[in-house]
Amino acid sequence: MQDEDVQARLAALREQYAERLGHDLQTLMAQARELAARQRTVEPEALESLRHGLHRIAGSAGTFGYPALGREAREMELWVQAVLETSVAPTSPMLTTLHDRLSGSYRLLEDSAKTTLGEPQADFELVSGERSVRIAILAEGDTQVLLQSLSGFGYDCRGLSQVEEGDAWQPDVVIIDTANLEPEVWQARIAEVPGAMRVLLSADGSFEARLRAVRGGAQGFFTHPLDVPALERRLRHLVTLPQQDPYRVLIVDDDTELAEHFRLTLKIAGIESRVIDQPSDVLRGLREFVPDLVLIDINMPGCSGPELARLIRFDDDWLRIPLIYLSAESDAQRQAQALAQAGDDFLVKPISDLALTAAVTARAQRSRQLSQALARDGLTGLIKHPAIKELIEIEQSRTQRSGAEACVVMIDIDRFKSINDTYGHGTGDYVIRLLANLLRQRLRRVDHIGRYGGEEFVAVLPACSLENAREAIERIRESFAQMECVAGKEVFHATFSAGVASTLDWTDAGALLEAADRAMYDAKQGGRNQVRVARAA
Repeated sequence: MQDEDVQARLAALREQYAERLGHDLQTLMAQARELAARQRTVEPEALESLRHGLHRIAGSAGTFGYPALGREAREMELWVQAVLETSVAPTSPMLTTLHDRLSGSYRLLEDSAKTTLGEPQADFELVSGERSVRIAILAEGDTQVLLQSLSGFGYDCRGLSQVEEGDAWQPDVVIIDTANLEPEVWQARIAEVPGAMRVLLSADGSFEARLRAVRGGAQGFFTHPLDVPALERRLRHLVTLPQQDPYRVLIVDDDTELAEHFRLTLKIAGIESRVIDQPSDVLRGLREFVPDLVLIDINMPGCSGPELARLIRFDDDWLRIPLIYLSAESDAQRQAQALAQAGDDFLVKPISDLALTAAVTARAQRSRQLSQALARDGLTGLIKHPAIKELIEIEQSRTQRSGAEACVVMIDIDRFKSINDTYGHGTGDYVIRLLANLLRQRLRRVDHIGRYGGEEFVAVLPACSLENAREAIERIRESFAQMECVAGKEVFHATFSAGVASTLDWTDAGALLEAADRAMYDAKQGGRNQVRVARAA
């Protein structure tokens, strides 16, 4: 068959798939919309039908030229799967968010039909999906400051008095300030929006007040004076689908066919894996892949599994990572001897795909949770200084291997000492959390954000050009400057200066970070409240 005929067949097949894909997405949107409208518990069978449809798309879209759509379907599938496994009933706003993401995928398909398909380099849209999350506020008195603060995070905010029953605009969450409202008043008012979640604000932080909130169906409770960044974090957890990078597993086994089977099995479950068949390549694999868990075959030529585990434990960086032995050894005493040599668990071969996936998922989840707890800053929840530097090194190494560009951003809050001196250190901490939350809200899921020290932040933006990074940080800078910071009865504005550097311009991670820092210093010297780009000499 001539090349032209092959290309024609491929084009026809792709067109046929695109038509089927559009139909499948519309079906899933209808299912999600119907589930969100229900006033009763969603049956597992209905969720399983959703999951199956998403799984079908996730497994095929990339092959036919829709990789971004396939990844989006995989994320939604994993969320539905988690709901099924934990038996936690999804709320109506969660299902509405799922519907909105499906709508976004359908629009992506329509746009792809008009343009040349390819991998989008970066998407810094403020809010993904069809619309912003809708927040209504019920309070006695002025709510303008709170409305403006939450709007700065990208929420669509209104006073509940502006919302009438039957309006197209209905809130996902209602924030009720109970300080000056009688219970029967606010309870009657929010009864008119039964689908919305409730967050209560109160002047009374006692156990009894919190218990009344729980019994009243509240999903959040905050006391005055209000910590707006903490409130925003709670809102984000309530109304967004859980999103995280897939678990990463390093498989060390000289049986390449079996190892590849394990890799494909884990891939189906949404777990990224890398296979190493030579023990001598393990240290390089650990540095490049940074796994959540390592599966090690016991019997390998030249280096046994227990020997390799002890070798890995020489490096403090890998002490936290679970090392799981895989072996046909069923003798309990020999298993115990292997575990005594640096291993954490033992899986016996042959092992079913289901058992392998369940065991790996459970252990990788605990490993990820522990790593995040150790690597996160207590005030902001952002990555700590050492961990963010390690991520910079990883992106710099990726650029050297593949030529893929990434950017590093250094950010510093302007005149922060003056904020502390004028309003107190508590307000200074509030401003730090405000900026941390804004960065989380506006940057992509794949980006890494760290607190570098004091009022300094570092962001690592993989697969991002220098200009895209500059534009993204510029938009965040403008939003932050417009946000109203509250200190008691006073309102003030804060700004930041930032420097951006590209991995293409510096071959050393330390030099890259220094370049971003110098650019940030230039922004300070140039008048503050601006973004500067580092240029290689």
